[in-house]
Amino acid sequence: VNEEGIIEDGAFVGDGCAISQASADIMLDMVIGLEKDEAIRLSDIFLRMIKGEATDEEIDELDEAGALKDISHMPARVKCAVLGWHTMDELLK
Repeated sequence: VNEEGIIEDGAFVGDGCAISQASADIMLDMVIGLEKDEAIRLSDIFLRMIKGEATDEEIDELDEAGALKDISHMPARVKCAVLGWHTMDELLK
């Protein structure tokens, strides 16, 4: 994050299932170039989407990440999908 609060770059290194890797990759593609507060807002929408609490309009804002909304029906995979998003939240807050 630069002095103006813009996320200039991001990366992840780790092993995990395809869902965790895809979710983190989609997240980074979405937030690089955004203001920190906007990334946090989108993360909140994503996490609420996974819980089934986001509106269709909010999900539309997530673009490609919206494709992961049905993960909520697979409880064993929810943690996989949200891992990167929770990590980003911790780093940005």
